[in-house]
Amino acid sequence: MTMRTSKHLKPDSTHSITTTNAGAINAHIFEPKLPGEGSASVRGTIVTVHPWAALGGGEHNTIGIARHITNSSSKLGHGWRVITFSLKSSGAVWGICSAHSYEVQQTVDVVNWVVEKYGTENIVLFGSSAGAPIAGTAMAQLLQQQEKKQQPKSENSIISAYIAVGYTFGNFATLGFGRHFVSVVGSSGDQTTQPPKLFIMGERDEFTTFRQLEQMAQKMKANGEVATEIVADVGHFELESSTYDPLVAKMVMNWLDKV
Repeated sequence: MTMRTSKHLKPDSTHSITTTNAGAINAHIFEPKLPGEGSASVRGTIVTVHPWAALGGGEHNTIGIARHITNSSSKLGHGWRVITFSLKSSGAVWGICSAHSYEVQQTVDVVNWVVEKYGTENIVLFGSSAGAPIAGTAMAQLLQQQEKKQQPKSENSIISAYIAVGYTFGNFATLGFGRHFVSVVGSSGDQTTQPPKLFIMGERDEFTTFRQLEQMAQKMKANGEVATEIVADVGHFELESSTYDPLVAKMVMNWLDKV
């Protein structure tokens, strides 16, 4: 995709990342800013996963949020670095059949690059719409990857938090994304502690009802902290639009200040 190049949305830097299965992809880095364009100290890195390209999503859905987050540094002078990138998408049918493994692997590769460049402290995965289940499965794989390396218990979790905007939990969405649910909800009897999670959803979401989200959230609370935010009178695709970027960014920042 072509990056929007207005001063407000232009990234601070771009890096090429070699992925396992999709060749090279460009990661766009947005650094936290203080009022007056000064640099803020970095609290951590948020890796965003945009809505699925097979359904019309793209990096444009996360760039505005990235800039609003990085322009919202706290009065204490620190904020969050945000990374956006364009997923190379599998076809709709193959993506569903393969549980979007092509996109999940790209997300894992980007996070591993972040670890190499910036370290493991405070890495947050943020997914929007279909990008939310993809990010959730990437989180599960990264946590398994860390466990297999037999790192000490005192070592920070490679993912410190997970944020989903418009997670596709609904009955119809289950056909395409149901196999991802276990990555964030957990399985019966699973006592593994997971990173804290925030779910933001429009009250009129066309895929997931408030009741469905709350049922899933209750299940997740057995394995860690879960918070939900409902945006009144807003649908799924409205919440993805740039109109709501400032509100979503504010909700993200307020929650991250608490966890």
